[in-house]
Amino acid sequence: MLSKGKDKSEKDSKDGKGKKDKAGKGVFSAMKLGKVRSSKDDHKKGDEPAVLEAEDLDRRAMRLGGGLDPDSISLASVTAVTTNVSNKRSKPDIKMEPSAGRPVDYQISVTVIEARQLVGLNMDPVVCVEIGEEKKYTSMKESTSCPYYNEYFVFEFHVPPDVMFDKILKLSVIHSKNLLRSGTLVGTFKLDVGTVYSQPEHQFYHKWAMLSDPDDVTAGGKGYVKCDVAVVGKGDNIKTPHKANETDEDDIEGNLLLPEGVPSERQWARFYVKIFRAEGLPKMNTSIMANMKKAFIGENKDLVDPYVQVIFAGQKGKTSVQKSSYEPIWNEQIVFTEMFPPLCKRMKIQIRDSDKVNDVAIGTHFIDLRKIANDGDKGFLPTMGPAWVNMYGSTRNYTLMDEHQDLNEGLGEGVSFRARLLVSIAVEILDTTSTEIVSSTEVQVEGVPNISESAAGKIEEFFLFGAFLEATMIDRKIGDKPINFEVTIGNYGNEIDGVSKPTSTKKKKKNGGDSEEEESELIQNSSDEEADDDGDLMSVSSTPPMKPVITDRNYFHLPYFEKKPCIYIKSWWQDQRRRLYNSNIMDKMADKLEEGLNDVQEVIKTEKAYPERRLRGVLEELSISCSRFVTLANKDQNQAGRTKLDRERLKSCMREVESMGQQAKIIRSQVKRNTVRDKLKLVTNFLQKLRFLADEPQHSIPDVFIWMMSNTKRIAYARVPSKDILYSIVDEESGKECGKVKAVFLKFSHVFVWCFFSRSSPGKKGFGPAGWTVQAKMEMYLWLGLNKQRKDFLSGLPNGFEEIKAAKGSGLQPAACLRPTPAACRTPFARVFFSTHSQVTEVLNETLCPTWDQLLVFDNRGAFRRGQRAAGRSPDHRRGDLRRGRCGQGGVHR
Repeated sequence: MLSKGKDKSEKDSKDGKGKKDKAGKGVFSAMKLGKVRSSKDDHKKGDEPAVLEAEDLDRRAMRLGGGLDPDSISLASVTAVTTNVSNKRSKPDIKMEPSAGRPVDYQISVTVIEARQLVGLNMDPVVCVEIGEEKKYTSMKESTSCPYYNEYFVFEFHVPPDVMFDKILKLSVIHSKNLLRSGTLVGTFKLDVGTVYSQPEHQFYHKWAMLSDPDDVTAGGKGYVKCDVAVVGKGDNIKTPHKANETDEDDIEGNLLLPEGVPSERQWARFYVKIFRAEGLPKMNTSIMANMKKAFIGENKDLVDPYVQVIFAGQKGKTSVQKSSYEPIWNEQIVFTEMFPPLCKRMKIQIRDSDKVNDVAIGTHFIDLRKIANDGDKGFLPTMGPAWVNMYGSTRNYTLMDEHQDLNEGLGEGVSFRARLLVSIAVEILDTTSTEIVSSTEVQVEGVPNISESAAGKIEEFFLFGAFLEATMIDRKIGDKPINFEVTIGNYGNEIDGVSKPTSTKKKKKNGGDSEEEESELIQNSSDEEADDDGDLMSVSSTPPMKPVITDRNYFHLPYFEKKPCIYIKSWWQDQRRRLYNSNIMDKMADKLEEGLNDVQEVIKTEKAYPERRLRGVLEELSISCSRFVTLANKDQNQAGRTKLDRERLKSCMREVESMGQQAKIIRSQVKRNTVRDKLKLVTNFLQKLRFLADEPQHSIPDVFIWMMSNTKRIAYARVPSKDILYSIVDEESGKECGKVKAVFLKFSHVFVWCFFSRSSPGKKGFGPAGWTVQAKMEMYLWLGLNKQRKDFLSGLPNGFEEIKAAKGSGLQPAACLRPTPAACRTPFARVFFSTHSQVTEVLNETLCPTWDQLLVFDNRGAFRRGQRAAGRSPDHRRGDLRRGRCGQGGVHR
């Protein structure tokens, strides 16, 4: 627990002006102490971000810039001097994005126009158009190698976007002499639907698909099929492309059905997907089935038989099945043979449980090939790992009929950690002239040597701290039972359905790996098992159950007043913080750039003066940030576990960001009033590139899950990316939510703390009236870092808290009050906090017994618990009627 002692409080109140200002910024301070202000208006102006009027801009800029040319002024550099900045609380994020798991109507139209240069004699060609499991055929043309069809096919689907875009569109030409069309295959061409949808107008028009023989990679092209392919989703506009002349269309090599940037001459390549081992798998059988197996067979082992299935470019390969193992070891590689560059963007890797009746997915992970390769001048072939990838899905408790099985298939946001898998990917370009090459493209499975424990990185001890400062808006339907919260990272902290720790490193460190039973020990009560070696802290992953208190007829809250419950979790992971640090730097650069671009767009939209100055400021900040990234990212070059992708990705990111910084400087000098809109579009491309670069494909630390529980049942959840709360001594490298009180509306794919929880089924993102409902709202403080950095985990807490260590559990306790000095009360004012909002009274001069008699109104505030910071009781209305107050007594009277 955290509590602020009386002596310390009095000492802080008597310190210098800097400490007074710092204390006044505390979220739980009853009053703010500041400089003497002469008037009410001056005081209010000082508390708000500076807003510069257009007529004041030139004068202020000239004063700060020392006589700069007004056309070179950056608005950001002017406002930065006068804008108040506080790092105690994160900015609320209220963007609500549609779910990728929602089914959408799609229509795919394919027009097969003609074929040319088909290889073969006395042919009766038929073209088969295949999308997913659906096939449609053209008519048969007799005795020709240049058939003309001009036949139109339509495929309709009602599936989520991710499912649609991963489907493979395959064109095959068949030599057929019978009505069943079961003749010899001439050649095929395939690409995924996502590639088509990413094209301008979502279509290819009058393009030639080059056919190849999948049974013989040494053979050349087998002919060409001219076709139109279009993908239309709900709300998409359909436009007819401009028709080119026949001469241009007859140029086959210049009109191949390929995305822009893909070379016309593609080569065959082998894709090696190595599967080493997995950890942390959930139970896949109920206790009843376990008892039956024990009774009939006499076994009482782990009831999961995992194997790994990889799907790529319409082909499927799988490893062997490891019987009864929560930590299976395969050491196998699955080899795909495909044209390079492939026209399929993603590779699907799935851990499945083998069953005699029906195999089911345990967890799914998608690998975007664009993020593990670079096709530029200094590019590199797809490569990855060896690295751990984390898999998420439905809750870990097993049921015979899992209604959320789609989450385990990779649809929607996973609501729970399912497993993690150690994999690596490599690509080899084939020399088709070699006599030793295997000509078939069938998927192969081969054995590979085992790799060392440190191949994926050095294992370090991490420490996760969380403080629950507020829990409100609890639905009255569950308010009649005690509620508690559980925080997990991987399987650490999971006291209900965690099966095995994500790694047995801890046991090996302490006991030298004495027995297999110790390594697969169940996590039932972390607080009893994981006492710290020095007796300092125990791992506590859940808060004490507490019955909600009635607020009004609709909502409840938990009485987190004097003491704030905390969680402490120790876990062991490969230390790959450098990856996450670089990602955090670029994320912050992108956030800052997006905020600046929104400012510019708002200035243009509202027709305010000087939007070009704000854009110059945005570009100036971007160039500085790019230089800073290049300086910081080039650290820890000799860190253990660095993969080829780490090295190549770092080089690529540094080149891209350095180039971006140089372009930002050039564009800044070109920004004028009449060019601001054009330059704004160019800078928007920088934002998209930064977002792409910031997405780290090689995972390390799993995401953090926060569960609201009632009667040991999971009711609602929140998911927090671990990189967003990761600590670093360098501010730019720290996660944007690390060590801050987070207040955002729940987004089902990002961080949430002011978390909205759903009473609907976990992960089942409903839409419309039957969709997600508000289940609870929380205010939290989270911190994740190395255990040896633990001394810094309380540094970001609001003022007024100190730690109270307890035998079972811990919490935060706010100071009873902050006592101001008599000198500070000569010009008193009162600030009233209502949830996340505040109002300020007028300033009264030269008095120690102020009388305000002022009504403060909080309009349209969506808060439901009325916390009373000073008097210790809740007001009945959203209005604060301040009448008299006595300075030196730590509060005001109502």
